[in-house]
Parts: sequence; structure tokens; C-alpha cells
Amino acid sequence: MTLSIPEVVYFVTVINLNEAKAHLGKYVAKAAKGEVIVLCERNRPVAELRAISGREEGRPVKLGVLKGAFKVPENFDAPLESFEKEFYSTKLKP
Repeated sequence: MTLSIPEVVYFVTVINLNEAKAHLGKYVAKAAKGEVIVLCERNRPVAELRAISGREEGRPVKLGVLKGAFKVPENFDAPLESFEKEFYSTKLKP
């Protein structure tokens, strides 16, 4: 049996969305350093801003790792006739 240790957050900042919009860069920098930012809408918590765990600092993201692993079909963006037929023929119920 494996026991998991709960995450302990020591630094939490609670802000409203207007404050977050006005100073987003400042709060992203705090979150990147390990602080948790709780975003509130009308003083009710709705989201958290925190650092992404598991990514080594200073290590660049490697792009193109899956290049060639997937081929997009020619008809990828073709209309789905069965969906359109159902969508446009269905009447809304009051």
C-alpha cells in the first residue's frame, strides 16, 4: 500500500478578477515562484493560478517531437452531413 503525502501550500494570494486583469504579469511571476493565486469573482473563489509542476526550469520545450506521427486526412474539415441534417432539422422546444 502506497501512502500519498498531501500537497501543502504555504503562500496563497486571493485576488478578484479585475485585479488579475490589471496585473496579470505580476501574478504569473509569483505563481512561477511557487505561490498559489486564487482568483475570485465577486469574492467567490473560481480558479487557481499556480506553476506547472514537473517541468525543469531553464530547459527549453522540444518542438516537433511527433512530426510525421500523424497524417491529417484530406476530408478533415469536410462537413458532416448527418450532423448538419440533425442540427438544422431539430426544432427547439419551448
